[in-house]
Amino acid sequence: MTDLDFADDIGLVSDTAEKARVLFLAVESECMNIGLHINAKKTKVLAFNIEDTTVATEKELKVRRSLAWSAAHSMRKVWKAQLNDDLKRRLFVAMVESVLLYGAESWTLTVKQEKSLDGVYTRMLRMALNVSWKDHISNIDLYGGLPHISDKIRERGMALYLAGHYIRHPELAVHNTILWEPTHGTARRGRRRATYIDTVGLSDTGELRTLMLNRDECRAATKSRVGVG
Repeated sequence: MTDLDFADDIGLVSDTAEKARVLFLAVESECMNIGLHINAKKTKVLAFNIEDTTVATEKELKVRRSLAWSAAHSMRKVWKAQLNDDLKRRLFVAMVESVLLYGAESWTLTVKQEKSLDGVYTRMLRMALNVSWKDHISNIDLYGGLPHISDKIRERGMALYLAGHYIRHPELAVHNTILWEPTHGTARRGRRRATYIDTVGLSDTGELRTLMLNRDECRAATKSRVGVG
């Protein structure tokens, strides 16, 4: 008999918050029966078709920024070491950027939030490369080929790579949920809320499905839409 120490990447799908709660408790109960425990800090919730997600996103951004700054400050000795800038950028991406972007796939950002994150990222990168604001250096030279953090977030949010894999394999259980569209609820007056389809710049789920069915076109479209080469 083999002991199972941990299980990762479990996804639960529900159309109401109450059903999600019941489903989560059921999974937690089964895990406890075999000696496993759910890590609350690593549990993420992706909500859609709800009144407003901006408040929850803003709280998450504050936490991410705080943790990323802590990670950056903890590496001050590394930043001051005699290392070339390319190596420092690689360490920065691995140790600081990864903290800042944890869970970014579920974020729905406003233009203001994107600009704020880009600014924070630039200041952190200046710390890593020991570049003062008094130094006359362009962001192009500072970034050294790194994309803007807002572009990376858009690329992650599109999630076309993984979603496309599921679309191309109808035998998988999640296949029918990828492009599921809710039919309940009514539209309010004024400008409608942006949807996932709006975010990726497509007209409808039919166009998205067609794109996902071709792996190469899907990859090219993802990079071209977010400006990442």
